[in-house]
Amino acid sequence: MIFAFLFSISAAQAEPADEYIESGIRKARQGNYRGAIDDFTSSIRLKQQNPEAFYDRGVARGASGDMNGAVADYTQTIKFSPRYAGAYNNRGYARAALGQYDEAIADISRAIAIDPKKAELYNNRGTVRTSMKDYAEAIEDFTRAIELDPQLAGAYNNRGLARSLVNDPGGAIDDYTRAVTLEQRYTVAWYNRGNVRVAIGDAKGAVDDYSKAVLLDPGMMEAWNNCAFARLTLGDYEGAVGDLSRIVAMAPESSAVWYNRGVARKLCGDRKGAVEDLKKAASLGDSFASEALKELEPLPVR
Repeated sequence: MIFAFLFSISAAQAEPADEYIESGIRKARQGNYRGAIDDFTSSIRLKQQNPEAFYDRGVARGASGDMNGAVADYTQTIKFSPRYAGAYNNRGYARAALGQYDEAIADISRAIAIDPKKAELYNNRGTVRTSMKDYAEAIEDFTRAIELDPQLAGAYNNRGLARSLVNDPGGAIDDYTRAVTLEQRYTVAWYNRGNVRVAIGDAKGAVDDYSKAVLLDPGMMEAWNNCAFARLTLGDYEGAVGDLSRIVAMAPESSAVWYNRGVARKLCGDRKGAVEDLKKAASLGDSFASEALKELEPLPVR
């Protein structure tokens, strides 16, 4: 979680440098990050010791993918406002995106030292620790976040992921269930619970979870794909073809999806459709499809 834009200034207090900040925040909230960055830069030119503008420009740069620029701006914010926890947190997140995990942990830990009761900070540090494969300490951080804010759905989801990675599927499912109970439109948590259910052999429960995920986000190809595989496990070949057809429509240049649908169609008894799909996959360079066409026998779905 990146803490967002800061320092809205009343009209009575506004100076030209402040007005640029206000303008930049409006543009950033509309998705115009380039225009926002230009406004924050104008504010800095007018007022060089300007932690507000540096911070907000860091947020806009991070949102536009310029993590190095974001780190530089948060560093300037900290120079002028050394106890601003949000700047340490955001710099840590930007450093994590750059693969600088040790530095990221140091930054977020500094934010926690400044504001030890803010649950989101522990959640954020736990996320970085998960990226470092330091799952035990990540779980401790997520647990602390939940202690501070039992309604923080993201911490349950993130702890669920860490628990699944240490082979605790029961704990993971409990956490994902709590996440979707708190936030019923939490697409990723539904998807994650589906993955764990597949791992423990609950294909039907997985289909239910993936179906909820794609209802919330119809463009989530991973959920359509995994749902199709779960349906194949259940022998629901027609349902699998339907799911894979959604992926074909979204990614027609992917040889793998044509291959997978070809296999599912073969399992349905649709020889003609299987041949068509496998030929398309082969034309896109899929060697498995070429072999399948020779024998036209069911092959393991990749």
